[in-house]
Amino acid sequence: MKRQSMNACSRRFYDHLATGSARPLTGSFSDRFHNNIFRGHGGHCAHLNLDTDKHRDVFADKTSRVKRFRSSLTYENDMTRAIIHETIESIRSLRKSFDPSVSVGFVPTMGALHEGHLSLARAARSENDVVVSSIFVNPTQFGEGEDLDKYPRQLEKDVDLLTEIGVDHIFVPSSEMMYGKNHVTFVEPTGFEHTREGLSRPSHFRGVATIVTKLFNIVQPTNAYFGQKDAAQGVLIRRIVDDLDMDVNVQIMDTVREKDGLAMSSRNAYLTPEERGKAGVIFQALMTAREMFESRLARGTDQVDASDLEEVVKNILHSEPLITEIQYVAVDDLETMQPLSKVSNSGCIVSLACILGSVRLIDNIVLR
Repeated sequence: MKRQSMNACSRRFYDHLATGSARPLTGSFSDRFHNNIFRGHGGHCAHLNLDTDKHRDVFADKTSRVKRFRSSLTYENDMTRAIIHETIESIRSLRKSFDPSVSVGFVPTMGALHEGHLSLARAARSENDVVVSSIFVNPTQFGEGEDLDKYPRQLEKDVDLLTEIGVDHIFVPSSEMMYGKNHVTFVEPTGFEHTREGLSRPSHFRGVATIVTKLFNIVQPTNAYFGQKDAAQGVLIRRIVDDLDMDVNVQIMDTVREKDGLAMSSRNAYLTPEERGKAGVIFQALMTAREMFESRLARGTDQVDASDLEEVVKNILHSEPLITEIQYVAVDDLETMQPLSKVSNSGCIVSLACILGSVRLIDNIVLR
């Protein structure tokens, strides 16, 4: 933990401790100290059911105080690395060690992290006592002929990036750990296979629903963070939590974009420099739909034809020769991802998938 990230009360105690002038902890200050600072080496001591009197005695000895405190803190450029957990047992043991009042933020990823992922981790860090992330390239959400084998993997870099943000624990299971040799149970999200993304990627949402359910069962987060870029996935995860009565608060955060509007994605790394230079047309197409929707409502139109929104997006995409295929442009309900024929001021999601060069890219915007 960096000194600059502590609250004022904690910094004062840190400064006293570093100079040897700290006093034994008593009263409410002690409680605040244990809640806000004392996480211990490895990041979980603050969240255990500690014997406060015992630790007060330890801190009464100046030498022991300094040694223990410095082992749990790092200075400006020396941050304690996030703890890696490779087994379900390890994460479950960690979770059981937390006091029930501790909030756990969870950021599931497939690695190859970019600013979109990191923004989710920052949100989790700002809103929770403990932050857990996972890095797992889930094979069951990839279809035949998709990029499972070549999906970018950069574990060391990803761990460093998450550590810099303050993620405490990272779960990195193997496929064998998550899907044992006798694994036969999957979560089938009825209806999602008929969404436009589901039709383009058969069995994809079955894989997403299964892995998210498994991860939620393992980590048992208070809050879980996902990006809006995968619009149908966000709707699906909220549906899972509601349908299966999971005690998880799902946070869908805004899509993080490059300067030209391209949604950040691990697959952007596949683009050639020429393709990357043209990729901003995707966001331009979506923004054209927004302009049409807003201008028609401003003129007093009660509803906008979904087909008009789809057509204007396709026209912009067709104007770029490097886009070799438009897999779909969809106008769907915000809550169910089912197709709409008319869009009122209650809004919709306009989403698309296209092939730029040889790379499949998806994006969406919410209109309301």
